[in-house]
Amino acid sequence: MKIGFNEATALECKGQSLMADLEACEKYGFDYIEIRFDCIKDYLKDHTLEELADWFQNHHLKPWAYNTLIYFNQRDEEGVKEIDEETDFIIKVCNAIDMKMLITVPQFDVKDKSVSEIREEAVQRLRYLSDKVGSGIKISLEFCGAPNCSINQFGTAYDVVKAVDRDNVGITVDTFHFHEMCSKLEDLQNADGKKIFAYHLNDCEDLPLGSCGDDKRLWPGEGVVDHAGIAAALKSIGFDGVCTIEEFRPEYYEMSLDENVKKAAEVTKAFVQKYFG
Repeated sequence: MKIGFNEATALECKGQSLMADLEACEKYGFDYIEIRFDCIKDYLKDHTLEELADWFQNHHLKPWAYNTLIYFNQRDEEGVKEIDEETDFIIKVCNAIDMKMLITVPQFDVKDKSVSEIREEAVQRLRYLSDKVGSGIKISLEFCGAPNCSINQFGTAYDVVKAVDRDNVGITVDTFHFHEMCSKLEDLQNADGKKIFAYHLNDCEDLPLGSCGDDKRLWPGEGVVDHAGIAAALKSIGFDGVCTIEEFRPEYYEMSLDENVKKAAEVTKAFVQKYFG
């Protein structure tokens, strides 16, 4: 299994930038990088997409996914326009650097909407976005394990993806989110492995379920997430993609960028060897 680095992991480390992340990820043996929306936009203030494409062509590290198209569903007219404009930008980036996937997260704080209403609208929006990006780019829906997220469990997200019924629309399994809102292993075990597009690795402090923010994430193996169960389920359904580490922990941001990426590579490699080796 290939390993990836999500830029959130070192986002607030001193000296962080897209180029600094690229160089460190290349140095410590990552295969892929998930490029954050804010990092690529900062990069483009002084660089071009052609320069970025040239860098990737001359290094082992490759772009895996654009992270993230934020709050794709339950938007007003102005919000839909913003999503369209952001998607146009993502398509431009993907085409320029040969990146094949964007990850999208659902809206938060949706009031007075039933799960059925949320699901039906999400299906419509994802079909629209599927048509917009075309068959050459995948869209991976990432449910967020928070009580106020409109799609906050694997089962609900997978129902949406199944109903969308497009080859280029799948799902992200983030182990923190899976744990936080009590997603069911049996739902993952019964899923189609080809619909799992992204696998985000992290862990979680031993706090009441549903109470944790992203700052409570830990390196994999240091918390209470059932990694053995999730990994076994993914193996059983034939998942063989990229395992990407994604942290947001303030203590990790106090590390130097080099130390952060080195540690991220070490724990990701050890995890993959343990559960998929």
